Amino acid sequence: MSCQAEEKSEGGSEEERNAEALSIKTSLYAIEDFSSKIGGEFVEAESIYPPNVDAHTYEPTSNDMVQIAEADAFIYSGLEGMEPFAETVDDALADENVQVIPAGKNIALRGEGHDHGGDDDDHGDGNDLQVPEEIDIEGLADHYHTGDTVSLTAESDEDVDYDHWHWYSRDSDNEEWETVSDQDAEDYDAPAEDGQELMAVLFDDDHEAYAQSAPVTVEIDDHDEHSDEGDPHIFLDPIRSIELAENIKDELVTLMPDEEAYFTENFEEVKEELEGIDQELQQTFDEADHHQLIVSHAAYGYWEERYGLEQLSVHGLSSTEEPSQSELAELVNTAEENDLEYVIFENNVGSNITEVIQSEIGAESLIMRNMESISEEDVNAGEDYFSMMRMNIETLETALND
Repeated sequence: MSCQAEEKSEGGSEEERNAEALSIKTSLYAIEDFSSKIGGEFVEAESIYPPNVDAHTYEPTSNDMVQIAEADAFIYSGLEGMEPFAETVDDALADENVQVIPAGKNIALRGEGHDHGGDDDDHGDGNDLQVPEEIDIEGLADHYHTGDTVSLTAESDEDVDYDHWHWYSRDSDNEEWETVSDQDAEDYDAPAEDGQELMAVLFDDDHEAYAQSAPVTVEIDDHDEHSDEGDPHIFLDPIRSIELAENIKDELVTLMPDEEAYFTENFEEVKEELEGIDQELQQTFDEADHHQLIVSHAAYGYWEERYGLEQLSVHGLSSTEEPSQSELAELVNTAEENDLEYVIFENNVGSNITEVIQSEIGAESLIMRNMESISEEDVNAGEDYFSMMRMNIETLETALND
């Protein structure tokens, strides 16, 4: 509890403080925990989700609806694909005296409104070597799925006898190009990495750069290619979770403006903790032996985007999205080729298909807490968002190291 919270708790009886507290119902556990931490003594937050429920499939009971209607506010993510009941709740509560708050709105999502057109206009001319852009790169797909191989061919616009090639790459965090090892011919074959830029350079007989290509960008998109739906698992991204927590803080201030300073102080503590989680995740991936992880559903796209995880997902963004036989075969082959020893299950999502894959490749199972709901065991142990995220980091340290 913050110092300000301690000062306030000295004044007034416990009954008076409880009478002042806002009653907040939430969907996701992460939203419940952020609301509770930011609201402190002025908020009583509780998720409507039972222990270990799958957020992608849960439908509120009549008792849930009564509790929501009697609350001061219902806070949910409001993101497509996460709470399928959201529209029903909005309609049912239209005449009730409860604020319905979509706290995830206006947060930029991974994959939202994704353009599959392969437009490279945003990447500049790529003329880092000051040689003509007379090389074409053929074979780039509109997008790739996790585990795919990128197969490209560089072709010169002119008929020349030179055949000495180098491929260069860089990611979104780096401005400098790096030579790609073992790629010294016109053909390029390597695993797909989201956001990676590639450039081919042709050298003459004196090993002077003769011509280069414009950069092309590899894009991984594991959701339905015909959908503009973004990845709703923002609460697993500590940086986007800061935005989520700030939105919650702003809504609490609207509901109880006299306590703005108190809510703001508590939010800053939550923000500091989330920044710490971000640093710990980054260190975990920086020190990992590899970045590939077999997961039961594609909930970890923001770790791909931010830290370089390569999630090999059995199900899609929703745990209800079933893979095709060819996708399953490709996943098993990738796991066997890379000697992956672990399969990640989630605390609240069962998957018979994932169990089959685990058996097929002889892998051990590990549990990831996805922050959608919390188990009774974790409740009884006094766990919260931050302690469970650190459990996830320990799971990653095991799964990503040989």
